[in-house]
Amino acid sequence: MAFTADGVEHSTVAASASELRFTTPDEFRLGMKPDDINQAVRRILGRPMKIEIISGAAPAAAASSIIRKAPESETSARALANPEVKRFQEIFGGQIRTVRNLKE
Repeated sequence: MAFTADGVEHSTVAASASELRFTTPDEFRLGMKPDDINQAVRRILGRPMKIEIISGAAPAAAASSIIRKAPESETSARALANPEVKRFQEIFGGQIRTVRNLKE
């Protein structure tokens, strides 16, 4: 799972109630294993989620309007304090660089 962890660390992640979408740079795309990610998600949440992996980077225009730096908002603080987010980070390592508010 080390390759998957590297890919997750270098990806932009968008989440909804039933799906995780990873936008991953091409050099990490082949290492991303949806089954490994879903196995970790099942351990954390107790249920599977749809995993989508897309090659490339998030569009700059969209990123500036929907993604915020983690320490800058109340939404980010709540997300970073969430036990499921902490557990996911323990399993995959790395750091959370941005948080996207899906209600916006």
